[in-house]
Amino acid sequence: MEGFNLKNTFFSCITIIVLILSMLFFYEPAQNLLCSFAIFERFLINTPKVCSLFDTTRLSRYKGVDGGKIYLSILGIVFDVTEGRRFYGPGGSYSGFSGRDASRSFITGLFDEENLTDHVSDMDPNDLIGLDTWINTYKKKYKEIGKLIGRYYDSSGIETDYNKLVLDKIKSSKMAKVAKNEENVRYPSCNVEYVQENQKSKVWCTTLSGGIKRNWIGVPRKLQSLDENGKLSVRCACVQLDTLSKAELMHINEYEDCDANATTCYIKVS
Repeated sequence: MEGFNLKNTFFSCITIIVLILSMLFFYEPAQNLLCSFAIFERFLINTPKVCSLFDTTRLSRYKGVDGGKIYLSILGIVFDVTEGRRFYGPGGSYSGFSGRDASRSFITGLFDEENLTDHVSDMDPNDLIGLDTWINTYKKKYKEIGKLIGRYYDSSGIETDYNKLVLDKIKSSKMAKVAKNEENVRYPSCNVEYVQENQKSKVWCTTLSGGIKRNWIGVPRKLQSLDENGKLSVRCACVQLDTLSKAELMHINEYEDCDANATTCYIKVS
């Protein structure tokens, strides 16, 4: 009789274990209870897919306390940065990033309540590109293990409208930066120097002005273009007159009191 009870107990334990593993590996609830308390996750090399969705409470447990794992999130993407314990663990220089999504702080470098947030849609284009660079760096260095439910992903792990908005802004910012770089190559900036004697600015062109090495010098002109925020701006650019199209000439103007072919001009400071 005693052997029969032991046998039943053994098979009951096996059944319970099988049920638990089935829940862990074959079902994908938004927040599995087992994963929330990290009962099994801490013993596994690879985080199961069922454990790949985090809420803020669960993520906050991974700050490396007592030698535990260290996770952080950028734009809703969760990374395991345990390998960088020296930086992200308690007392580390980057510990403020651990156990949360502090995407804004990655750019501002500030760790107050205003910046320890994942709200970034109001940031400048260059800042958004910087965040994209951070994500790519983390993808190369650390393991991406899941998504954070909230601003960027819903309870099913699907991108939110906010996420799509930020990604679209990053994409357009990168395209604008490429276009700006191409513009700078075609229209290198002039050298500029303020001349105290006549209270004018000296603008001039060389084969290295604007930091663009080339085999032509060009002449100074006022160039109208859109800046990285989409606003109209005017700057001094060195241009090759014989290569300009009619469309380009609509955005390029001569400086007053300066010879059309001169490589140096003196302009009034407004």
